[in-house]
Amino acid sequence: MEGKINVKYKLLAITDEHCFSKFDDQDLTGLNGGTLKFQYKINTIIKMSEDAILVIPGVKFSFADKVVFEESAVFNYSIPNLDGIVVVDKENQRINVKADIFPSLIGTAYNSLRGIVYMRTIGTPLAAYPVPMIEVNTLVEKNGISVSEGA
Repeated sequence: MEGKINVKYKLLAITDEHCFSKFDDQDLTGLNGGTLKFQYKINTIIKMSEDAILVIPGVKFSFADKVVFEESAVFNYSIPNLDGIVVVDKENQRINVKADIFPSLIGTAYNSLRGIVYMRTIGTPLAAYPVPMIEVNTLVEKNGISVSEGA
């Protein structure tokens, strides 16, 4: 078994934030924890040439089959010497990760998005329904990964 790899990374920016809300245009009579539907998604883009990993979490709330709120953002992490941590096997369309960095990056991005949603929904009907906590292992399992090698 190989020794642990010490990985240094930092969050460079939170960009491309997208927020959609339709609180004023819809009748929300009957909104409660049982009628409000929640969905989430997580995507990750590994940018090999930039030594960067972008984590893109998104959440959506629906009521009466209509979207009432949607939020997403891009969390841009800098990871020096990324090619020493992530090896892309183009032939077999696989990636080999030598250090378990995804739980930290994905968990931080998702939970930061929870805070963004909290701030956006203060004073709205959704204020009583915070974005649910989700175990990091579940987020990692549901994560869609793509690799970009060009600039």
